[in-house]
Amino acid sequence: MLYKTWQFWLVGLFTGFFGGLLTFLLLFLVNLLVVKEYSYLYLFVYLAPLFFLWFSCLRLRNNYAQGVLSFGSGFRLSLLTGLILVSVLSLAIYFVYTYLNNPTLEFRINRIETDLVSKEAANGLQSINSKRQFLREIMSPAYLAIVHAIVNLSLLPVYAFLIAIFARRKNRFLD
Repeated sequence: MLYKTWQFWLVGLFTGFFGGLLTFLLLFLVNLLVVKEYSYLYLFVYLAPLFFLWFSCLRLRNNYAQGVLSFGSGFRLSLLTGLILVSVLSLAIYFVYTYLNNPTLEFRINRIETDLVSKEAANGLQSINSKRQFLREIMSPAYLAIVHAIVNLSLLPVYAFLIAIFARRKNRFLD
């Protein structure tokens, strides 16, 4: 019944909120620093929530649950933390790339368009323009926010299950 305590909700909400902001910061830095259209560094953006789910379970277990965390409590906490994290991440992606830092997204789109034009030069102007339009649609802030939300929400149950298994601990001291 750990999920009925205020500490459970506090740890889940705060870790999810700050985890979402830090995951967005990681995504922002990767978008700035990666020159190619695809890099393995983007995997860290999708693996970052795993760290924050683990951190929230560890924090709850060690600070508020006397070293004991059941599988169900770990799973619920991971889901709560992950839902808050995904919400904050998606809102940050949409808000920052729409209102605050649109030139960074435009710069990334222009880099990808340059590679596209060099690869598709033999196919004609019609093909290039249609692919440019498609690229602009999929790189819009709303589309990016939705795609990140969908991918992270689909990975969330797997992450929560794994974290709940490894964060689970029973009291090993017998009285």
